[in-house]
Amino acid sequence: MGVEKSAYRQPVTPQGLKAIEKGTLTWLDDDMYNNLNTGVLEQYLEEKNLEESFEVSHWNTSKVLYGIAIGAVFSGVTAYIGLKLGLAISAAWYIAYLLGMALKWSPSEVNIATSATTGATHASTGFIFTFPAIFLLASDARYELASGPLISNADTFNLAFVGIVASMFAGFLGIMYFIIFRRVWLVEDPLPLPGFEATLKMLDIASDVNTGAVEHARESLKTIGVWTSLTMFGLFLVEYPLIWANDRKLALLDYLAETLAIGDYGLASFYSSGKIHQPSGIDSEGVSLGYTQWSADTAWNPFAYTYVGIALTPSMFAIGWFMKTRVAFLVNLGTLVGWFFLVPLVVWFNFPIYDAMSQSSVPIQSYADGDGAALQMIAFSKSVRTIAIGSIVGGGMFGLAKMYRTFLNIFSDIGSAFKGEGSQEYMEGKGWYEWPLKHIPIFMGVTFLAMLVIFTVGGFSILASLVFATVLIMTTFLLGAIAVRVMGETGIEPVSGTSFIVLLMLLGVFLNAQDLLDLTTQDAVLLGLVGTTVFGSAISMSGTVIGDYKNSLYIGNRPYHISKGNIMGVVPGAIIGAGVAIFLSKQLADGNISLMAPQANAFATFSVIFAEGQGDLYLLALGFLLGMFVEWATGMGTSFGLGMYLDVPHTLPMLIGGVARDSWEDKRLKPRIDAIKEKEGTTAAEKQRALILLSTFMVAAGLLTGEAFFGTESSILSFVDTLVENPDSMSWYIGRMLGFVGLNVAIGGGIYLLFKRAGVIGGSPATADAVLEN
Repeated sequence: MGVEKSAYRQPVTPQGLKAIEKGTLTWLDDDMYNNLNTGVLEQYLEEKNLEESFEVSHWNTSKVLYGIAIGAVFSGVTAYIGLKLGLAISAAWYIAYLLGMALKWSPSEVNIATSATTGATHASTGFIFTFPAIFLLASDARYELASGPLISNADTFNLAFVGIVASMFAGFLGIMYFIIFRRVWLVEDPLPLPGFEATLKMLDIASDVNTGAVEHARESLKTIGVWTSLTMFGLFLVEYPLIWANDRKLALLDYLAETLAIGDYGLASFYSSGKIHQPSGIDSEGVSLGYTQWSADTAWNPFAYTYVGIALTPSMFAIGWFMKTRVAFLVNLGTLVGWFFLVPLVVWFNFPIYDAMSQSSVPIQSYADGDGAALQMIAFSKSVRTIAIGSIVGGGMFGLAKMYRTFLNIFSDIGSAFKGEGSQEYMEGKGWYEWPLKHIPIFMGVTFLAMLVIFTVGGFSILASLVFATVLIMTTFLLGAIAVRVMGETGIEPVSGTSFIVLLMLLGVFLNAQDLLDLTTQDAVLLGLVGTTVFGSAISMSGTVIGDYKNSLYIGNRPYHISKGNIMGVVPGAIIGAGVAIFLSKQLADGNISLMAPQANAFATFSVIFAEGQGDLYLLALGFLLGMFVEWATGMGTSFGLGMYLDVPHTLPMLIGGVARDSWEDKRLKPRIDAIKEKEGTTAAEKQRALILLSTFMVAAGLLTGEAFFGTESSILSFVDTLVENPDSMSWYIGRMLGFVGLNVAIGGGIYLLFKRAGVIGGSPATADAVLEN
């Protein structure tokens, strides 16, 4: 019998093979690190865990509740980041890891607690990406049709209740489904999951229960706090409306940019609204025009055909730091193709674009009749974004087609698993090792009935609810495999791409069978969007649990505890995360806050296209083919499409962050680690590398957290502005400022007291020990 080959499996080292044969290889030793993703190691550790994990893996409800609390709080922060940047990235698990390290939890306890953290953080992903489209279709003039808004008089509270409850069941189902894939893609043919080594090293550090590790955790938390504070102060200068004059409210940097002018030239031509951008010109009052205007007289200006700049968004730099250059470049590649090729073509060739209001196609240059207009932005929003949506869908569909052989093998594995072949779930006299597979078909039935009841009670017809429940059960499994596979290959889960496929399926059925399903056009669109919201939560949980499972294999944890932790985190995370996402969505649609919300805008555009059935479908098809090609060439068609949906100022900081990370590792980190390796050995060097790299992760986490906290507070204050009788008065200006400062002092004080009580801040190692003993 030949040796099985794999695109992911690495060759096992001779020393590692010898240690495996002798049975001396154990968790977190050098031979383990040298043989990650070999398949041989993973199968050896699986057998070892079956026998020994019951001595290591212990459930502690109080510690899991710590993890859930951190994840639930950060689910709201994640909602803001997702709406602003289009990526649901959270720093919650870093906080949970560091708290566990500071309190001297074992690696097993840290891993189990953080599984609950990630479960709570990502349970509401669908509400971040999809649900806001409902508010945009109801309130945003950009999506209004000639007959009025596509969605009117929708019961938002009812839809939110339906979506939240359904997302809980869907989240449970997403976790259950991955039980099937765990052995296939983490043990027998291990996916590499780029970046997981950092979390594994953190668990390794946690295993060294000594003063140094605890002190480092304290220092790391302080690093996050410092950079969170610096980020919030910087964004205060960039975004907070500090200057109220001449019936305008300006941030300090915008005020300075408009003030510093010489004649017709001013700094505002190059800086406005938190972006350093190409020269756009200023109006008679010194206010930036924002974008280079196109007219017959300025048609020679290349800047009139594109939009280049850098947004002062710390989060995108931090995300790029996590991604590194390759992934950041592939996302930016979509942006570059969109803004340096497609947008200029649309403007240059006077391409006709479909206008929903007039229900006709209008040559784009006709918008510049008279004083000119930012045609590049019209081309982007009306044409190129449609191509981007098609690219996301095409990349996802082609990715599914590429995996047909894998699915054939998986179905065989599933059949064997349900027959009990090769499964060792319950160990007599010890307990559960893995969540029982027989629960999967049971919970499929429970979820199916739950969806039928929830959506029927929510006001949709029984037949329409039946169709959705069927689609959810099938797509969560099939597309969940895509999401997990892609995440295992690249470290990024394509929730958006797979969700577009589901929306395509649901709208295709609901809009073309309205009479049979007893649906109006509005009901068909609403059911499609709410259904896709629920799917997004399910698919996110499937991808979330893979990282927790992978780490648990290498430290001796039972998969049963990881599943249990993720399941417990779903309910509070879904409620809090969805609540914050809904609040922010309402503010976004009403124009009270400015968030990019790329996926939500894409879903809204997609819904209008399908509801109207107009000419933009040609651009959608073009994008579909482009996404297929990029998926074939790079394997990241959905990421490419997402990049095309963003603008250069928001993706360029991400690329800068990725390049900066690789450059820093090559020029600064590697020489330092090589010197330590030569002097103190490989083990000391690897642990020092993890500590140094972790310190940069803490800075990045501070950037993410600071922007998310500031943005959430700003959105709350903007909402309060709408409730105040005279929001332009001096008394409200003072009250608003005092409220903003007081809110931050209260939050900072609460966090300080929490960590001081735990002995993490303001105490000594002995204090932490005393707290732990009590």
